[in-house]
Amino acid sequence: MRLQIGFIGFGKSTTRYHLPYVMIEDHFDITWIYNRKAKPELETTYASRLPHVRFTTDLDTMLNDPELQVVVINTPPATHFAYALQALQHGKHVLVEKPFTVTEHETHRLFEEADRQGVKLLAYQNRRFDSDFQVVEQVIRSGKLGRLVEVASHFDLYRPDAAPAIPRPENGALYGLGVHTIDQIVALFGKPDRVGYDIRTVRLAGNPDDTFALDFYYPDLKVSVRTSHIALAGAPRWMLHGTNGTFIKQHIDRQELDLKANYFPGEEGFGEDSEDDFGRLLYYDDHGHLQDVRIPSPVGDYGKLYRAFYESIVHGTPLPVSEADTKLVAHLMEQAFSKPSPFILELQN
Repeated sequence: MRLQIGFIGFGKSTTRYHLPYVMIEDHFDITWIYNRKAKPELETTYASRLPHVRFTTDLDTMLNDPELQVVVINTPPATHFAYALQALQHGKHVLVEKPFTVTEHETHRLFEEADRQGVKLLAYQNRRFDSDFQVVEQVIRSGKLGRLVEVASHFDLYRPDAAPAIPRPENGALYGLGVHTIDQIVALFGKPDRVGYDIRTVRLAGNPDDTFALDFYYPDLKVSVRTSHIALAGAPRWMLHGTNGTFIKQHIDRQELDLKANYFPGEEGFGEDSEDDFGRLLYYDDHGHLQDVRIPSPVGDYGKLYRAFYESIVHGTPLPVSEADTKLVAHLMEQAFSKPSPFILELQN
């Protein structure tokens, strides 16, 4: 059974991070692409590759198609709620790019509507399928680190120049990048007891945040989540310390770099780490001998999220990102701007 899928938004997010994966899937037929303004050159480029697609500037026409089953929202963050609500009200299953919504209330409202309509609603947390995140999961499950006591997750960049931008939370680094790194921590460890926030703008005064430091406190574990746009030599992507060892993953997943280089899913070697990029695991084995080994990375594949969404729609399997996780991430992000930084947020059980 193949599902008909349509996209709201025809910008870089759709063409770079979604279509390359969906186009090689056996589960979907791309039948609609809506954009507020027509893009004739881009439409011509894709028309021959997407034989079933109809391009439109009339959203009602697209959403009123009874054959259309799945809608993907790839528009500016402030518009996600309205578009997703409209698609849900037309009885479509909906996948929403990050950040899922701007407010926690909007997140709850969308899930209420999805439940009312009896359809599936999913946040596009594709970085759960990054190679670096998957190898971290693998190392934690192995037990070789012993009891985990400290984790550091860095997503650092070097972009020292910043153009003026409207200082709204959805335009800043926490909503743009932190939405992924926070979600990864929630996926690994669940709801923390409390969170420390330090949200700053360091490049251009009056701009949205571009630097953040979050500390998640669990009963026996501290997790630090960091992003800086002024890090010419970035920290390791991951560092995990346990009572029996340490794991270091220096580099991030390669999919984004490959896509930017016009290297696409399905091509040999796409998303694969080189041996030099493998993580380093140091631990004491059962005989008390110190081991220092390289851990091969699983191949990153954002297409897995689409395949899991299909399985949930067709066969009723659990969504790859739960409603509870999506709501928790929305809460943690909105609370970051509830008072001046730095501060500590206590979470209720």
